[in-house]
Amino acid sequence: MSLLSLKDVCLTYFSADGETQALNNINIDINDGEFVSIVGPSGCGKTTILHLISNLLSPTKGEIKLNIPADKSFIGYMFQKDNLLEWRTIANNVYLGLELQGKKNKENMEYADSLLKKYNLWEFRNKHPRELSGGMRQRVALIRTLALKPSILLLDEAFSALDYQTRLSVCDDVYDIIKKEKLTTILVTHDLSEAISLSDRIIILSHRPAEVKHVITLSFDKENTPLQKRQSPLAKKYFDIIWEDLK
Repeated sequence: MSLLSLKDVCLTYFSADGETQALNNINIDINDGEFVSIVGPSGCGKTTILHLISNLLSPTKGEIKLNIPADKSFIGYMFQKDNLLEWRTIANNVYLGLELQGKKNKENMEYADSLLKKYNLWEFRNKHPRELSGGMRQRVALIRTLALKPSILLLDEAFSALDYQTRLSVCDDVYDIIKKEKLTTILVTHDLSEAISLSDRIIILSHRPAEVKHVITLSFDKENTPLQKRQSPLAKKYFDIIWEDLK
């Protein structure tokens, strides 16, 4: 059984000027522990799908089903910007989600601290975001999300605000964390190489109203890092296939 299922999902926006259909009969199954990327033309509705999964929007038609107990169904959402609060220390930024969810107790704070230690940020816990590099800030943002023990992690262009060199390094770091935590992840990105290097599968959407045009299962060595996958001859093969679909 899949962890998350979207069945015949449609979304239409209504305004005084009329109707705009964004999604048309989207069918997607995401398995437990899988890393899936969604790519497609600009404005086709990639981020809209994340909004539906996270209940920020409701579908006009169709069903979205999360196949886990309700008390364990928290969905983590990371955006382009890390959204760290500059006046709070790194530790207090990591605790922020726990505060907002009313879950800031000893057990959960100790778990958050363990993540800071595990991923080499403990020594920076009393510093402020401005004192950290862009890559480290993104790791803090991820740990803030992980502290809430999400069942699914949604990444919306989560690395696009970083410069290219930092982006490559952070992709390796974040991928390593996600795999160690066995976290089911859905990434929306315009960067095809990024999608190829991180994903188990890639879902390609059509122009709006978006439909699932193609699903590609990637066959890299599971032990390879994202950077190693980028350097593989397979990466160009997958890039060409996806580019043809997008054209």
